Amino acid sequence: MIVDKPMIRLWELHALGLIVSCESGVFYTNQVGGYANDHPWMEGVFIPLQDEEIDQQTMLYEYFTGPKWRGHCYGGIDEETADFLDDVFARSLSTSCLKVNRAKLDRCEEAWIHVLIDQPADDQYPLVDGFSSNEGVATWDNSD
Repeated sequence: MIVDKPMIRLWELHALGLIVSCESGVFYTNQVGGYANDHPWMEGVFIPLQDEEIDQQTMLYEYFTGPKWRGHCYGGIDEETADFLDDVFARSLSTSCLKVNRAKLDRCEEAWIHVLIDQPADDQYPLVDGFSSNEGVATWDNSD
């Protein structure tokens, strides 16, 4: 854990959010990995992504506490979980530009998913614009 840099702990986050990877001087962390209670961090900027009409938080909670993971999703995810996450992201306009970064599946765990931000070229008002990176982490309230 970085101790000499500005750190924001997202431990009270009760919705989906996105950390856009960039040099900002601010680092974000969250309690993730189900019962593993890991605390990875990323430098960037944070964007809350709560959709009042689509309860993605509950979808994610039920999946990661369900029969496949039972609250023990750490040390990477598989393609099936990545497909599920892509489907959850696609359900909301606020997250439809997010796709699981398949090159970083081994670095993902519950509530800390490496994503690519894939803005359609014709989107007049993209979620993020002008950043040098199209990478980030989708994070939410850990199930433990």
